[in-house]
Formats: sequence, structure tokens, C-alpha cells
Amino acid sequence: MKSYLKQVAIAGALLAATCVQASAAPFTDGLFNSPPGSGSFQTVAGGSSLGAWSVTGDSVDFIGSYWNGPAATGGNSVDLNGNGQGGIAQTFDLGPGTYLLGFYLSGNPDGLPAEKSIGVTLSPATPAISNSYTYLATINSNHSLNYEYHSFLFTTTGGLETLSFFSNDQGAYGGVVGGVTISAVPEPSTWAMMLLGFAGIGFVTYRRRASAMLTS
Repeated sequence: MKSYLKQVAIAGALLAATCVQASAAPFTDGLFNSPPGSGSFQTVAGGSSLGAWSVTGDSVDFIGSYWNGPAATGGNSVDLNGNGQGGIAQTFDLGPGTYLLGFYLSGNPDGLPAEKSIGVTLSPATPAISNSYTYLATINSNHSLNYEYHSFLFTTTGGLETLSFFSNDQGAYGGVVGGVTISAVPEPSTWAMMLLGFAGIGFVTYRRRASAMLTS
């Protein structure tokens, strides 16, 4: 019995360690720290690269010191309108499972429209994601931005996924994205195995202490 419980405890501990490793971001530069040293801001034309991201549409502004990134994650941010309406996209590889995608949204307050609108797509997730988000930029000042957190769950059978952020507004003052994260969500059966493993560890520890007290 004791040997079996030890095996359960070890299995649970290994499974917990595997889950921690799987929760690491499977794509790169979600904080827009590459390339570093952008200065105040840098306009990047459509068809170019921004670190691991591809720039789509007209252009985007890669923001350095012009304003702050999200306080919760740090890093830089991207105004999805550079000289005109633009966006960013990244294709990455995921293992099968359920994931949580989160990002921080703000808006460039330097020009109209006051309410910024962006789109977010992710495919071929199950179901494919196509969401719109709005942000009222009048709560910001030109060098100090507030951010709102948004997230959604998605499931994939594994393989390549493409994540896109894009502006729904014309002009040079758009929605601002920062702090993009993707993390694995353990399945209910995984949580059950983890709890069973931890319970086994606790029971083995308790029995060892009890035996030590009886023999002392």
C-alpha cells in the first residue's frame, strides 16, 4: 500500500511539473520588447517584420518611451495605426489542449476617433476566434495610457495557429495593444491527478512522521 501511494505521489509531482512547463508562452515577444531601443516610437510599414510579428495593412507604430506599456506585464506596446490603418500577426506552434489568450488594450489619445476599435482573430482554433473590442481613449493623456485586460479561452488539436490584431479605424491614431500572453489550461482530469498526487505526498509524509513518533 505504501509503495503504491509513493508511486501515485511521484506521478502527481511529475504531472504538476509538466503542467508548469506547458503553461509557458508558446509564442515569442508578446511584450513587444524586440527590437529593443526603439526610442520614442517607430513607424513600421506593412509587409515588414516587428520582432516575431508581421505587420499587415498600411503600417503600425512600435511604441518605446512615447508612452507607458501595461503596468501588469511591462514591455512596450503597438499602436495599430501607424500612418494609416494596420495590424500585426504571428504564426506559432501549439500542442493540443485548451489555452487562455490575454492582452491589454488602450488607445492613442492624440487624435480621433475618440473610441478606438480593434479586431482579434485566431485560427484554426476550435472554434475559430473573431472578436472586436473598443476602447474610449479620452481617459488617457498623450504620454500616460491606461489599459484594459481582455481574455478568451480556445482549444486546438495542435499545430500552427495564427493570431492577428488589427485596427478597425482609419487615420493615424488607433487602438494600442500590449502584454499579449498565451498559457495552457490544465484539463479537469489533469487537476484531479495533480490533487491525487499531492494528497499521496501528504499521506506518505504523515505516515513517516507517525512512524517516527512511535519509534522515538
